[in-house]
Amino acid sequence: MASAKKPGTRTPRGPMSKTTRTWLIRGAVAALAGLILGGAGGVVTVRTLEPGRANAVDSVQAVLDSIARGTIPEPTAAERDVESKRQADSASQAAQTADSAAKEEVLLPVPDVVGLEEGPARDKLLEAGLLVGDVQFRASSSPAGIVLATTPPGGSLLASSGTVSLVISDGRSPADTLFTPQRHPAP
Repeated sequence: MASAKKPGTRTPRGPMSKTTRTWLIRGAVAALAGLILGGAGGVVTVRTLEPGRANAVDSVQAVLDSIARGTIPEPTAAERDVESKRQADSASQAAQTADSAAKEEVLLPVPDVVGLEEGPARDKLLEAGLLVGDVQFRASSSPAGIVLATTPPGGSLLASSGTVSLVISDGRSPADTLFTPQRHPAP
């Protein structure tokens, strides 16, 4: 039979409970394991990133030492080939960019298509070497499908691959689009 605890008495405990000690030991073991594994992982990673290569400097420290002495190792033939290929590719890309920029610099006049229907207006823009961009519809007293305006306007100069935006009539007069609330008689 268990003895009843008397009021006002404390259960004797040491400076640290058993649970606290257990968690402290587990934490210390985890920290130690992390240090060991982290250090080993670092060594493996360094060896993986800097594998030995024939006729090449194998260590960052060796490179830094040679720079401090003023003797920088000459690149190998393979390294020179890679660098010359990279420079040739870069020059080729620059030439292609210059060619495409020269092609884009050709300016074409924008034909005046205001008053035409949308289909013939598109055809006229394509024949001029231009593309149709955004198309917006606006209320107008003009019949539906008639071009009201272009951006840029007719007669302007535009790059050969430029786009012309169209504003087309939707066939409704501006008065038709106004909202007038209807009042309903109260019952």
